[in-house]
Amino acid sequence: MNWHNILDHRFKKDFINKWQTLLDANHTENYYQNFLSKNAGLFLGNENCHLVISKLKLGSELETDFVTLTDGFSNGNQFELIEIKRPNSKLFTKKGLISSDLNRAGQQIRDWKRWLIENKAWFHKYLPTTSTRVISESYLNFKIIIGRRSSNPYEIEKRNQIGKEIGAEIRSFDYLTDKFKTRTFYPRSWLESGDQFLESELANPFYQAMSDSEWKKICNSKKLSTFHFYSLHTKQILDNRRYNKGYSNIYHNE
Repeated sequence: MNWHNILDHRFKKDFINKWQTLLDANHTENYYQNFLSKNAGLFLGNENCHLVISKLKLGSELETDFVTLTDGFSNGNQFELIEIKRPNSKLFTKKGLISSDLNRAGQQIRDWKRWLIENKAWFHKYLPTTSTRVISESYLNFKIIIGRRSSNPYEIEKRNQIGKEIGAEIRSFDYLTDKFKTRTFYPRSWLESGDQFLESELANPFYQAMSDSEWKKICNSKKLSTFHFYSLHTKQILDNRRYNKGYSNIYHNE
């Protein structure tokens, strides 16, 4: 299936319009998390990322909004832990102080890092990569998605400074819009087997995020590889995938 051509049809334009309308509405944080979860492959995937986990729980008290798994091939799996707030969240108050939403998001990142440092066995099992380092030389990245794009250079500078201090990239919801608009959707992924059918299936960007329980079931079924992840676990990923309505509509119209 040529995913690039399919997404260049009317679907892409209509989908962007729907998304931008949602960004202008005052929905709850959970509403946006759920929408992104149903469209995880479109917004959060890339040519080497074919798996997104929604609401992965770290122990009994902490929970991520999303975790993505990017195949670094021989360099090892790369995970990104994502915290989202609402599009209408502000980064700073009128007095220039850090907003409560951004402050809470930053604290979430700090809590995740501390928990992972203290729970290496869990880390090794459910975020399988070649190292369990969290702070330096880590195979983990952290991201906060909050608010809308600012044209104020002073605010952007402050945002980037805060990001460096907590060790997380801070982005707006408009970043996700731009990422979707400019992304190249390849017809096939890269697998060592060279099986074109599986490569096309894995590259399908209409996949939904896996749940916490679905991902942990896979992790508990066998020891997962810390490198060349998608080549070695293609069947497990595809067997546990669910697709959104956009794919169903396109498939029946082809």
